Amino acid sequence: MKIDKIKITFNNDFEKIVERDNVKNFNSLVDWLDMFNNNESVNILTMFGKELGSSFSIDKNNIKSIKII
Repeated sequence: MKIDKIKITFNNDFEKIVERDNVKNFNSLVDWLDMFNNNESVNILTMFGKELGSSFSIDKNNIKSIKII
């Protein structure tokens, strides 16, 4: 199964859809998702957009859910 989109729901109910084509390190996010959903220890992950200067970070303490869509 090829994963192209991941939906992140933050604790404040803000939802962000991350698409493979829009970030450079999408596979790191997939690994982070697996670890988070298996209750393993995860660090803050910074996602780098393909456009210069676009990035965001996710912290396990601010995430309500993360899933493949």
